[in-house]
Amino acid sequence: MLAKRIIPCLDIKDGQTVKGTNFVNLRQAGDPVELGRAYSEQGADELVFLDITASHEGRKTFAELVRRIAANISIPFTVGGGINELSDVDRLLNAGADKISINSSAIRHPQLIDDIAKHFGARVCVLAVDAKQTENGWKCYLNGGRIETDKELTAWTKEAQERGAGEVLFTSMNHDGVKTGYANEALAALSFYRERQMLHWLPVFFTSEKLKFPN
Repeated sequence: MLAKRIIPCLDIKDGQTVKGTNFVNLRQAGDPVELGRAYSEQGADELVFLDITASHEGRKTFAELVRRIAANISIPFTVGGGINELSDVDRLLNAGADKISINSSAIRHPQLIDDIAKHFGARVCVLAVDAKQTENGWKCYLNGGRIETDKELTAWTKEAQERGAGEVLFTSMNHDGVKTGYANEALAALSFYRERQMLHWLPVFFTSEKLKFPN
């Protein structure tokens, strides 16, 4: 039986945790450090913190926030947003992150996946995929869901795995914030590839609207 992990994913904008619906209509949901500590104390296995506007705004993820998170939680955590080069990875790992997540930069420059895996190890590199079901299948998006690309979900995931990505964080834009369950069709497609060893044993985890923030 495959192991199950509970990994809360916190979207961050302007230093605050936010929640939205289909990637829009964002509303504040609290301090990311306090929420992260609460999740840690309640038994989460890992945490993910994504600066969701860093790539769109052309800036880096704040290392100071990463240091605060590292000082307040006792479980592994991943950070993402605005990571474009190896020096960004090095800076965030030194600030206390266990893994980094790349999305837009990976689509624009796939070689970055190879470089991170080579220099820091595959376990450090998490590929984040924001995908939306369209008339032409599941398409991947850039810049926090703002720009559609020609990348197809399963094909892009397979390429990323071959380049050295250690995990995949999949978010369905169709299901984000609407509380109607999971993107079962897309998850089944990823499982189909993995069961036939086309994705080997690449861990795939996904965001869920079934979870609530701790009080």
